[in-house]
Amino acid sequence: MKITAPYNFVPLNEKVFYPSWSEQVTQDLPFSDSEDGVIEVKIKNVSPLFTRDGALNEHSAHIMGKDGKRHYFIPGTTIKGMLREIIEIMSFGKMQEDKDFQNRWFGYRDVANRMNKAKSAEYLNKVNNAIPGWLSKEGERYFFTPCDGQLEKINSIEVGLNFPGYKPNGSVWETNVSVGSDSNHYPTYPEREKDGINYRIVCTGLMQGKKHELLFPSDRGESIPLSEETIRAFKSIYEGTPDFAKEKEGKGCFLMALEKGYEIPVFYLKMQNGQEILGMSRMFKLPFRNNVRQQVEILQKADKTRHDLGETLFGYTGDDNLKGRVQISHAFMEGTVEDSELIETKGILGTPKASYYPLYLKQQHSPYKTYDENEGIAGRKLYRIHSKGTTTQLPQGENKNVGTTFKALPAGQTFTLRISLHNTREAEIGAILAALTFNMTPEVFFNLGMAKAFGFGKCHIDKEDITLRGFSQDMNYYMQRFEEMMSVFTYENYQQLWAQTESITQLVNILSEHTDDEVRMMEMKEYGDSKFEKKNPFNKIQEKGTPIHSWLTDEDKDKIRDLALKAKGERAEKEARRSLSEQYALAKSCVEAKEYQEAKKLYNDIMDELLKKGINIQEERQIVADIDEQIAKQEEEKKQQAEQDVLITITNKLEAGLGATLDKLAGDGVNYSIKDFKVCFQKVEKWLKDSKASQLKESDSNDLFNTSMRLLQEPSKKEVKELAKPFDKSGIWRKLTGFLGEDKAKELYDSYQK
Repeated sequence: MKITAPYNFVPLNEKVFYPSWSEQVTQDLPFSDSEDGVIEVKIKNVSPLFTRDGALNEHSAHIMGKDGKRHYFIPGTTIKGMLREIIEIMSFGKMQEDKDFQNRWFGYRDVANRMNKAKSAEYLNKVNNAIPGWLSKEGERYFFTPCDGQLEKINSIEVGLNFPGYKPNGSVWETNVSVGSDSNHYPTYPEREKDGINYRIVCTGLMQGKKHELLFPSDRGESIPLSEETIRAFKSIYEGTPDFAKEKEGKGCFLMALEKGYEIPVFYLKMQNGQEILGMSRMFKLPFRNNVRQQVEILQKADKTRHDLGETLFGYTGDDNLKGRVQISHAFMEGTVEDSELIETKGILGTPKASYYPLYLKQQHSPYKTYDENEGIAGRKLYRIHSKGTTTQLPQGENKNVGTTFKALPAGQTFTLRISLHNTREAEIGAILAALTFNMTPEVFFNLGMAKAFGFGKCHIDKEDITLRGFSQDMNYYMQRFEEMMSVFTYENYQQLWAQTESITQLVNILSEHTDDEVRMMEMKEYGDSKFEKKNPFNKIQEKGTPIHSWLTDEDKDKIRDLALKAKGERAEKEARRSLSEQYALAKSCVEAKEYQEAKKLYNDIMDELLKKGINIQEERQIVADIDEQIAKQEEEKKQQAEQDVLITITNKLEAGLGATLDKLAGDGVNYSIKDFKVCFQKVEKWLKDSKASQLKESDSNDLFNTSMRLLQEPSKKEVKELAKPFDKSGIWRKLTGFLGEDKAKELYDSYQK
C-alpha cells in the first residue's frame, strides 16, 4: 500500500542562518543602506476560500458595508502567518516551540504485535509491573498515592446487582459515574469488601468480551510527588482520549476532575532510569523515548539567544523585544459575491496527528523509525496543492451534529493588500518578494484559510500583480540580493547553492499541483496497516524534482563560492575563538588586574589551541607583544621603586645617627648585634659611603667612640692580640685613628692599656 497524504514536509535545516545585522535593528536608527516602501499585491484564489477573522461565523471574514452587502477580506494576520512561514523556510530559520510546533509526548500500546513479538513481550513486562493508585493535585503540585495491596477484579454481573444504575457499555467516565457519583456528578468509586479486604470499584469502560471491573485496595501507601515532566507527558499522551480532557455534553471528564481537586484512578510505573509513567488503564500507553522537542533538537540545535531572518523582519517577544518592520493590511476582495454564489461545505476538519511516525519523523529506509529512535523530525509541514481548482469532500462522520459548516468564497476572486516595509535592507526586501512569488517560479501556489487539506484556499500571485512603490530598484534586483546572501550561507554549510538545496526544492514541489490520488487522505485502517511492513513495504511520500527559479549567473555562482569559502574560514575562526571564550575572559581580567605574567601564560595557551585548528593568531600575538611591554614597564617601575626604597632607608638611617646602627640589638633583644671591631668598621665604612662623606660628623664620631669603648671591654681573642700591639703598629688603632682622629684614638688606647 502506498502512503498518501494531503501534506508533506520540508526537511528541517540543521544549520540556522542568523543575519549579521539582527542585533542592530531598531525602529529609530535606520541602516545606512536601508529603504522604506510599499509592496502592493493582488492575490487570486484558484480554489474556494474561507478565512476567519476571529469570529465564529459561517461566512468568510468580512465587514458589512453601507450597501448592506458583505465585503470580504483575507485578514492581514493570515497573510502574515503564511508569508513568515515561507520566509523562515527559504531563509533556513529556526523551528521554534509553541510557534512552529507544540511539544508533545506520544505513547504506544503493543499487546499483540504479530510482526514483532519481542516488542509485545517487552511492553507486557513493563505494564505488568505497574501499581494501581490515585493521582491528585494539591496547589500546583501533583502526587501519586499507591494502593497498599494487590489489584483485584469484580465480576460485572455482581457490580450490576449491587449498583442498579451500572452502565457497562458506557465510556470510562460514564461507567464510573453510573456506579457512584457526588452532587457534581463526578465519580466516587464506591467501596466493596472482598475476602475481608476493602476495595474501591474502578470501571474500565466499554471493551469487547468485558466480564470484570477493577478493585483498587482501599489501604494506601505514602504519597509520591511527581515531576512536571511526568505530568506533561501524561496529559499529552491522553489529551485525545475520550473522557480524559474533553467532556461530553457537559458531563465532566477525568482531567477536569483532577484540576478541581478530585482524585482519579491511575497506574504508576517507575523505570530503571528513574522515569515515572502514569496510565489510565491496565494496559496503558507507554511514552516513546523522545518527545517532539527532542526530535527537533536531534536535527537542529538552534541558538535561542540569536535571531533568524523571520524574527529580524517580523519582530519577536521574550527577554528582549523587537517590533516588526513589516506591516500587512487586510486583503479586501474586489467587488462582492452574492450569498447564492457561496460554496456551503460541511464536514469534520480533523488535523493530522504527529503520532503517525511514518510521516512525521525522518524516514530514510526500512524499518520505520519511531519516537524511540534518534532520527529527528521530518521537517516543517505544508499542505500539498490540489490540481487546478479542485477540492475533495470533507469527512462526514457518523454523528451529523459533529463537524463544521462554512460558506466558502468561489474561486476566481481578487484580493488587494499593501505590505509596508520600514528600515529594510535589500536582501530583506528580496526575501519578502521571493516568498510572495517563490522567486518567480511558475505554477507554484500557497494555501490560505481553512480546509487546506481538502484543496481549499489555493492562491497565487502573478508578477504583474505586484507593484513596488518607494523603492530604488526593481523586483528582480532585490530577489537576486536575497538569493546571493542565502547561497553564500548554503554553500558554506551544505556545499550547495540555495536554489539547489533539498529544503528549497521540496518547498516548491509541495506547493506545486498534485493529482487527487497523491493528496488523498488515508482511512484510519490504512494508517494502522501502513506501519506493518510485512503487509506493506516501506515507502514514503515522494515529490517531483522541479527546481525553483534562480537569478544567479555563472559568474555570480563563482563569486558566491569564493565568498562562501571565505565565510567558512571566518566562521571557523569565530567558532574557535568562541570555544575559548572563558579563557579569553580570564586572560582579559588578568590584564585589567595588571597580572601580566599570568595573562601572558593564558594567551600563549590560547594561541597553542588556535594553531592546532589552523587559525591565524596575529591578533593574539599583538596582544602578547603589548603585554610584554607592560611587563617591561612593570619591571622598570619595580626597579625604580626598589631604588627609592633603598634611598629612603639610607636617609632614615642617616637621620637616626651612626649610634643607632652600631648599637643595634640582636634578635634576642638583649645582646648587641655588633660584637667586634671588624664588623664595626664595615658598618662605619658603609655609613661614610651612604652619606657620601670622607669623615664622620662630630655626633657620629662620638657614637663610634662610645661603641669602641664597649667593644674594648670584651674584645675577642683574635682582637686582644691586635690591640696589644703598639699604637702605630696595630691595624685596629690605625682604623680608629682614621675615623676618630689621633687624639680620640689615643684616648681609647690609653684607656684600654690601663
